[in-house]
Amino acid sequence: MRLSKLGEFGLIKKLQKKIPAISPDVITGIGDDAAAIKVPKSRILVTSDMLIEGVHFDLSFTTFYQLGHKFLAVNISDILAMGGEPKYFLVSIGIPEKCDSENINELYSGISAIARKFGISIIGGDTCASKNGLILNGTLIGNVKHRTINRSGAKAGDGIFITDTAGDSAMGLFLLLNLKQKIKRCESEKAGIKFQGISLECRNVLSLVKKHLMPQPVHLKNTHRVTSMIDISDGLLADLGHICDESRTGAVIYKEKIPLSGELLSVAKKLGRDPLDFALKGGEDYILLFTAPVSYRTNAYRIGEIIKKGRYIIDSNGRKSRFKAEGYEHFKNSE
Repeated sequence: MRLSKLGEFGLIKKLQKKIPAISPDVITGIGDDAAAIKVPKSRILVTSDMLIEGVHFDLSFTTFYQLGHKFLAVNISDILAMGGEPKYFLVSIGIPEKCDSENINELYSGISAIARKFGISIIGGDTCASKNGLILNGTLIGNVKHRTINRSGAKAGDGIFITDTAGDSAMGLFLLLNLKQKIKRCESEKAGIKFQGISLECRNVLSLVKKHLMPQPVHLKNTHRVTSMIDISDGLLADLGHICDESRTGAVIYKEKIPLSGELLSVAKKLGRDPLDFALKGGEDYILLFTAPVSYRTNAYRIGEIIKKGRYIIDSNGRKSRFKAEGYEHFKNSE
């Protein structure tokens, strides 16, 4: 149905049916002038992320469901990166004329699915018309029972850890930008996809693309010895640089210790690309990068150490070189 027929309030009523059950802590949710929630005896965390069509996403290769998932996922990742628990989400949408109610319904299905997974209540927001593409803005409220984990707590001698493989999302985006099509499934186990004249295994492409379109936020359960933490959104080097800046420290990392997926290694080899470029500078992995004493017991990958000053990367031959905090930065990357 066209939104011009449904109207703003008709759309809101329709979307109310899509959202998960409201938490008992919510006194007043969608439908009033403001949401009202009971505040637990803990610290409140608030984060906000904006996604703009043509800047953060491309609807030529992103479904509305995938977009809804990622929209909430990037906000969840920010709360988890501070050791918190995500609780309440406010959704504001600027909707262009080209979108109909079915598109927005699919968007909310994606939001609602991941909200249920993390026990998040959608408690309000705003909708309006947009003359410049689809615009999404979300505010996620969470809490932390014991202490917040900031970027500023790293100390010389701490180990540097990441929770999963890096670079998959960046390679997924690279493939999407060049293939310019939606990739939903493989016709067979051994099916291939032609990319610039090179045959790539469909299952590898699908895995990498999914990492970009539907990132899965990571919850680090045992954080009592973690000294600093950040989610990798701008790139491993850039986000490690943020920790060094805030903690006033340096860092040394080892190329051979950075975990890379088999899918990334396979595709990068066929394309003649260095997989570490995607891992170090790509971003949007939404895994956690944290520091902790080297004796800290964890399933995460230790990739280096915090030092007093300087930023170095060491290759498999022991050669040391300085690194810059390279990654994505709005405004600079648009020049």
